[in-house]
Amino acid sequence: MTLGLTCRAIVIMLAAPLVAFAAGEPAYPSQRITLVVPFAPGGGTDGTARVLATALQAQLGRPVVVENRPSAGGVASTAQVAKSKPDGYTLLWANTTTLGVSPYLYPNVPYDPVKSFQHISRAAMGPLTLVVNPSVPASNVKELVAYAKAKPGALNFASAGVGTVIHLTGELFKSRAGVDIVHVPYQGNGPALVDVMSGQIQMMFIGAGHVAQYVSTGKLRAIAIASPKRHPLMPNVPTFAESGLPDFEVTEWFGLAAPAGIPRNVLDTLDAAFKKAAATESVRTAFSGYGYDAVSESPEAFRAAVEREGTRWKTVIKSLGITASD
Repeated sequence: MTLGLTCRAIVIMLAAPLVAFAAGEPAYPSQRITLVVPFAPGGGTDGTARVLATALQAQLGRPVVVENRPSAGGVASTAQVAKSKPDGYTLLWANTTTLGVSPYLYPNVPYDPVKSFQHISRAAMGPLTLVVNPSVPASNVKELVAYAKAKPGALNFASAGVGTVIHLTGELFKSRAGVDIVHVPYQGNGPALVDVMSGQIQMMFIGAGHVAQYVSTGKLRAIAIASPKRHPLMPNVPTFAESGLPDFEVTEWFGLAAPAGIPRNVLDTLDAAFKKAAATESVRTAFSGYGYDAVSESPEAFRAAVEREGTRWKTVIKSLGITASD
């Protein structure tokens, strides 16, 4: 009996490496990871992606390389990630635009914001701020609206591109305030902000962290912030509710997603690495500098948030009759 048990044990021990080899992919990650950013360098999407990529790299022990792939509303590059091999080596730096707005604005978008991705977690969240070039004769919402109504079509507002949450927020303001202002799209917040500061464009919505320094030096004037309370980076800037435009709140967020179908062990590894990265002081401080709060949530919570955002912006797009050509 002892001999029989010993033989069986030997057989099992010899077979185990063969089973492991047959099952056989190297432990994840075994190579560099590409984090796709669907917008140009210089904006909040790019900046927060680079912060998180550095922190993830430290946790995973492999290079996490940010790759900017600007496209209209982030659609084409987001679709590329959705169609990538679901092995955890191509990830998406998703945001409100790519998963909450663009799928409901553009016709025949080649991905589903919920079904095409394995959502890992949102990483950063923060409200948008309305800023104007100092040449605009308005220091608050009431004065800006009055000026816009006195000069229909004279004011332009910039955005990071057609179909971005920046664009949709401008359209929402246009409707709620009853003003005729003209949308001018760019391929990212960076170039848009440059033209607002130069005076070629008069106004735009953007994250508070991106403009706080320019507001403090007088290169831009902050009109109002789209949040329930004032922002610590610009405590003297009122909310839209304080400015006479209630319920005008818009949150911009960024998060980590992968193509749907990644193996469970890869998801667990990414989820654990993300949570550790998001909890580091360097990440929280960097996000705060951009005007965002660091966030860490379950994949299920992120998925539910994407569904909520889609419902909200789909309703806005339909009610305002906004099209991809606006």
